[in-house]
Amino acid sequence: MAEVASNSTDNAATAKAFATTRWTLILTAQDGSSASQAALETLCQTYWFPVYALVRKCGCDPEAAGDFTQEFFARLLSGDRLAAVRRERGRFRAFLAQSVKNFLADEWDKSRAQKRGGGQVVLSLDAEIAEGRYLDVPHDVTPDKLFDRQWAEQLLAAARARLHAEFQAAGQKKLLDVLEQIGDPDAAPLASEAGCLGMPLNTLKSHLHRARLRQAEIIRELVADTVSTPKEVENELRDLLEALRT
Repeated sequence: MAEVASNSTDNAATAKAFATTRWTLILTAQDGSSASQAALETLCQTYWFPVYALVRKCGCDPEAAGDFTQEFFARLLSGDRLAAVRRERGRFRAFLAQSVKNFLADEWDKSRAQKRGGGQVVLSLDAEIAEGRYLDVPHDVTPDKLFDRQWAEQLLAAARARLHAEFQAAGQKKLLDVLEQIGDPDAAPLASEAGCLGMPLNTLKSHLHRARLRQAEIIRELVADTVSTPKEVENELRDLLEALRT
């Protein structure tokens, strides 16, 4: 994971921004407002794959896992379920994992004639892509650890996508290409890359350092979107780093 600076300035900025993060918006909404509903939908769209992976790891075949995932999110995004979400505290990751396990326990106790999800598509979930991703993940871990690892990887992917968009908009995509090649034994030397970009080596290094810092900021912002207090950001970052080591 990119380095994530921890200092009083970062913590103060995080605290100031918390009034508008997605999970806190959901928690503090007094009714089923369109803003809180949209915030929940965004989180669900971002983190659907860890749910799918958890369902598969719990023993469902690909077709059933797809159906269960759609049904789970259909219920989560319903008005009644959103009211229950507002009473929750803590991390969205922990809430979602426990909700999935409760949902599976309920469903396995039932015999349902109707197709799970009722044919309702609430997420853009391509069955072939979902299963392909699942087959690429490590399976020598518990369902909980698999869920956390996929959550962490999805968060990093979202951070990279946002950083790419920012650099693309600024006309600096080549800088990001250089950053992503660092550590690759086949990558060109930085001095050579600096020459291609028409800048001194120290200038390139300075740009790359700022890019790393920006990526760290984005990771913090994404984590903040999924916890309910600024204090939980550090704990969540620590847990996600640990998840990536499993």
